[in-house]
Amino acid sequence: MKANPDKFQALALGKRTYERQPSFSIGGAEIKCEESATLLGVEIDYLLSYEAQVANICRKASKQINVLKRIGKYLTLQSRKAIFHCFIMSQFNFCPLVWHFCNEGSTNKLETIHYRALKFVYQDFNSTYDDLLAKAGSGSLKLRRLKAMAIETFKILNGQGPVYLSDLVIRKESNYSFRYTNMLKLPTVKTVRYGTNSFVFVVQNYGITCQST
Repeated sequence: MKANPDKFQALALGKRTYERQPSFSIGGAEIKCEESATLLGVEIDYLLSYEAQVANICRKASKQINVLKRIGKYLTLQSRKAIFHCFIMSQFNFCPLVWHFCNEGSTNKLETIHYRALKFVYQDFNSTYDDLLAKAGSGSLKLRRLKAMAIETFKILNGQGPVYLSDLVIRKESNYSFRYTNMLKLPTVKTVRYGTNSFVFVVQNYGITCQST
């Protein structure tokens, strides 16, 4: 099978790198770097801000909320919950750990959409976001993503995670006998966006915290 250059995508991460407009030549075809690329349904931009991805999520979820708004009063609470989990929460739960480190504005936008959805689910337009979350027995979207990351950390520490995630963490080697044998090393970072706000840094920080408690 011959590769189709039109389907190739390339990203140059970082503003300075992108401004140089690098390109790649593969099989005589020139592949130029783009502002964003869609991989397995997730739109990744060259700044790793994930603003476009969050905008897509909010747009799709809002369309489903509008449907729930029109027909919700004719449905039972159980039916509204089913629609909410199947068509709205599924948008927020698609690869959340990839775009978790979006900016604060995008995070707030997601929570606002979630709040709006809960209003129509429970037909309650006066309660606060926290009250509706308590009624639903759920946490905020950000809290759900943090819990998912903690679960992945546990899997990695205990050899239950996928290889492509386990290979990202750095295990600490020592000649001494410690209480914990599966110790992680916190990587040295220089920036917030590409350092502390990264899956590798947070997972290894979680792992070290779990080992010290």
